[in-house]
Amino acid sequence: MRWSRVGWPAVGYVSLEDVDGYPEHLARLVTDAPPSVAALASVTWSESRIQSWRLEESGRHGDAGVDSTPTHTVHAVFVVRNDEVLDTPDGLWRRWNHARVSLRFDRAVLDPSDTEALDLLAGDVHVSRGEIAHVDADVWELRLLVSPTGELAIHFRDVVIEVRPVGEEDWAALESRPAHGWHGPVPDGWVEWATPAVRAAAHGDVGGLSLALDGIGQDPAGIDEVDPRWGFAPLHAAVWFDNRGTTEALLERGADVRVEDAEGRTAMDIARERASHRAEEILLAWFDRPAHDTNEGE
Repeated sequence: MRWSRVGWPAVGYVSLEDVDGYPEHLARLVTDAPPSVAALASVTWSESRIQSWRLEESGRHGDAGVDSTPTHTVHAVFVVRNDEVLDTPDGLWRRWNHARVSLRFDRAVLDPSDTEALDLLAGDVHVSRGEIAHVDADVWELRLLVSPTGELAIHFRDVVIEVRPVGEEDWAALESRPAHGWHGPVPDGWVEWATPAVRAAAHGDVGGLSLALDGIGQDPAGIDEVDPRWGFAPLHAAVWFDNRGTTEALLERGADVRVEDAEGRTAMDIARERASHRAEEILLAWFDRPAHDTNEGE
């Protein structure tokens, strides 16, 4: 997947409102975009959960037979919430507001195209962040950072949106669904407390990984530096969650495939143990390159 237009900050700690220029961009969208797109731009995505996800193939985009991409009608339902703080005579009063956002994207293209419903509907999956942008004459993009799946982009031409209030129990019920089955080297939730580079690699966040390795806003991370708490280097985390984007990015930046995690496993060991087929394919292609020196097995 390509980088986000905003260039995500470190996963889970900075909101889009903190990114220079985004509030002004959002204000222009709400003012100038078609009403349904403006309504979509006003949604608070942080911590939202996906209640349902269904695709219907609707045609192909591009020249027939030449790089043509299947387009879909995407039916998606999110349960979102925002933290409302009211300044009353009796002091500050806080409450959660919850809403069900039902969406239908017409003539939509997904990136990555192989996103499965299971990647989005498990109890351990939520949206960390979202952005919307105008990317072509009549094409819009909704890009979501889905934890721990990675980035998901929906390119669309038309959207129908319906928003209805719901109770907190609707949001909580989604959290109680069976987990996707990702289990880190320690109990679930370890990623959120990992080092920035390991966390970004695990989330499939290529932009955040670049920020961590380049030291933007923080000390630069070593590309093969093993997180002292969880025992993973960034490449191990990318492979563990079978994230193609961050696996490729780390190899291109020179990550050492021989580095072992706290249990003595290389990235390839983890890929095979986890049945991370996309990551294994990338690693095998890397080993087959004529001009590299992995020294695997020395």
